[in-house]
Amino acid sequence: MKKFSLALLALATALATASVANAETLTLTGTGSNTVNTVEYGDVYAYPYYLSVNGAPSVAMMCLSFDNAITPGESWFVTESTPTSVDQLEAAWLFEDAATTPANDIADQLAAWSLFTTESSSVLADDSPAAAEQLALAGANYGSVNAANFTIYTPDGYELNIPQTFISETPIPEPTSLLLLGTGLFGLAVVLFRKEKASGLSSNT
Repeated sequence: MKKFSLALLALATALATASVANAETLTLTGTGSNTVNTVEYGDVYAYPYYLSVNGAPSVAMMCLSFDNAITPGESWFVTESTPTSVDQLEAAWLFEDAATTPANDIADQLAAWSLFTTESSSVLADDSPAAAEQLALAGANYGSVNAANFTIYTPDGYELNIPQTFISETPIPEPTSLLLLGTGLFGLAVVLFRKEKASGLSSNT
């Protein structure tokens, strides 16, 4: 009975976690002041973009594609994943570099776009040596990236990167959420323990 209870608890926790992870809404709430000039669209915003996940406070993210226009206030469903491919790990390195070295943020953004954008025409009006240099650094250093520290938000119900795919640091659960989860699990454990103890007493009498 004890093993069955623990297995049931583990299954319920896994199902709850999976349902939360796959039911995300991403909303573009704003942008920074960085812009780059493009052939097709003129000046467009670049990293940082500010987005909210399920209505939570907005966080800075990096766009990983240039295949569709999005506007502040727009929302779409996404699936969260951890970077696994070389391109995704390189993107994680570029995002981290942009976040820690503001002088590189535009070059890092352009390098990330070059990894994932599927448009056949050039994104940039002119070639960017700085972006090429950052891309080379990402290729040389992606092995140092801790993938668990990053989350990729891929749109659901669209082809890859449409409307847009973003990367950000993996959010840390709020202390209140952890406290509620811990309290709930502790309460459940107490109930199961009492039931098993009562069952043992009845079987011995």
